[in-house]
Amino acid sequence: MLLRKYRFVALSLLLVLAGFVSVSAQTQEKKKKDKEILTEGPRPVVQLSQHAAMIAPCNGAEADAIIPLTATVSNFTTTPLRYSWRVSGGRLNGEGANATWDLTGAAPGTYTARVEVDNNRDDGCVAFTSTKIVVRDCPPIVLCPNISISGPDVVPVGAPVTFTASVSGGTPGVVPIYNWTISAGTLTSGQGTPSITVDTTGLAGQSITADLFVEGFKLRCASAYTVQIPRKITSTQTDSYIPLPRDDEKARLDNFAIQLQNDPSAKGYIIAYGGAKETAAQKQKRIKRATDYLITTRGIDASRLVTLEGGVRDQITELWIVPLGADPPTVR
Repeated sequence: MLLRKYRFVALSLLLVLAGFVSVSAQTQEKKKKDKEILTEGPRPVVQLSQHAAMIAPCNGAEADAIIPLTATVSNFTTTPLRYSWRVSGGRLNGEGANATWDLTGAAPGTYTARVEVDNNRDDGCVAFTSTKIVVRDCPPIVLCPNISISGPDVVPVGAPVTFTASVSGGTPGVVPIYNWTISAGTLTSGQGTPSITVDTTGLAGQSITADLFVEGFKLRCASAYTVQIPRKITSTQTDSYIPLPRDDEKARLDNFAIQLQNDPSAKGYIIAYGGAKETAAQKQKRIKRATDYLITTRGIDASRLVTLEGGVRDQITELWIVPLGADPPTVR
């Protein structure tokens, strides 16, 4: 009886052990099949969206320092997925498949952003990728200086002209280089300095433009100034006559008076030359006869008439119009 009882217990133990072995074998087989699925099937892949590989977030380009990142995943058969982001510099904002990488204020260098994606099961099925961005140093700000040129308002005919430049501001630390060009005349001194002198001989009635190029700033920094050289004003001999009948002389003086009236700022010169035997009193008589007619009959202001006695020549009376600023005639 006792022997039969022991046989029953042993048989029961054998049946329990066989069941355990069967369950364990099924579990191992399932893990093996799952492993084969993970190993033999398509592997999960994650890709990041394209972006600039190099940025210089300065000088108005600060917006370039904000980098949008989008992770695109393929070959994962389960959802939801879990995303883990890491960056080596800057600030990362967002979660899930979309994030923003802010490199504002980052020092020059190379920075990396990395994303890992898994199936939220902690079974080791993970896909990852990374991207790099190079932050360049900001180039120096290049600015032209303020350039102003001054010159004379009035230039006497034939007188030299001086142009002077004032240069201020611009890119710090740059030593300006002065390079002048002129449209006319001869640059006699000052090239390479803030002030030049130009010879204006023969340029009456023309203009001179001085162009200044301030070099050294890696930009075309320039200014210009123009002066006008007045035309040379000269005296004009309008008539010359020997003693004439009174009416003929009046006709000559009438024309002279008209020319004086046409230029109210001009003066009229009357020069009387005498023969070898003519006295000074005789020359003065001819002068008085002409001026009396111009003042009394033609209405010319006496202050506009200048009378001179010439040397010994034929009995000739010269009539001259002398505009304002012109040199008077020379008595011979």
